Amino acid sequence: MTWAILGAGALGSVIGAELFKGGADIVLLDTNDAHLTAIQSKGLRVDWDDKTDYLPVPAMRPVDAPELDLVILLTKTMHSQAALASIEPSIAAGACVLTLQNGLGNVEQIRSQVPDEQILYGCTMTPGDLRGPGHVVSHGIAYTPFAPLTENPAAKRVADQLVARGFEKTSKAAAKIWEKASFNCAMNAMAVLGEGPVGLIAEFVGGALACQIANEVLDVAAADGVVTDRDAVAAQIDFALEKHTAHKPSMLQDIEAGRATEIEALNGYAATRGTALGVPVPLNTLLASLVRMKQHQRLA
Repeated sequence: MTWAILGAGALGSVIGAELFKGGADIVLLDTNDAHLTAIQSKGLRVDWDDKTDYLPVPAMRPVDAPELDLVILLTKTMHSQAALASIEPSIAAGACVLTLQNGLGNVEQIRSQVPDEQILYGCTMTPGDLRGPGHVVSHGIAYTPFAPLTENPAAKRVADQLVARGFEKTSKAAAKIWEKASFNCAMNAMAVLGEGPVGLIAEFVGGALACQIANEVLDVAAADGVVTDRDAVAAQIDFALEKHTAHKPSMLQDIEAGRATEIEALNGYAATRGTALGVPVPLNTLLASLVRMKQHQRLA
């Protein structure tokens, strides 16, 4: 089976590297020419905790991709449709698409371009930082729960292969997506507005308010029929505020680099979906509006 990472930034490159090392026939697809050129010339550099690898992973633009059996989608949500359009022949030929993208609403984004029986969805706790073209840093692949959107032979065949590579097929995939998103809703927007790392959130905001933000998101999940573990999210927030004080959430990195953020897939989605379901989401509504204002100023 030929697999592809569609969106080979920091996270996509790390997951692609792990799969390549595990023997998967995988290619990295991206539109960042500097990143692709560096990988093509020197291999993908991955700094792990204990060593550095230079991996000869095939890397190319999507238009040059071979016929694919599985696409792991890791672009930002706002780029999903354009990215999938670039590999439309493989989708038409039956390739499955696994979205591991951050945020909420990703399945809804791709259903107009990918048949339900070819869709799998999940999330990942894998860390990854892009240090430069062709160069990423990570502790290694971490918990990656997923599920097929529908049970069918094609999706089962791909799911079995993913499980063999260390991914976890679970009926709780939707819950894990909401839990991760609630954590990111709490941390990312505050980092953007405070223009500082997690340690400043701990110092000036604290865990109680962060948990209120996350719990609004989990209230929306409950109204949508998804049962989540609030205690696990609270514990994750407390751990981050204590142990990850120097970390800059990805949304802050985007703002600092003058890039569009994923606010609409996080607090913005929670606010819109909460309003539609009659769930009060005042904190997320406010955060989404303020981040949009900040983004508008920076992009202008």
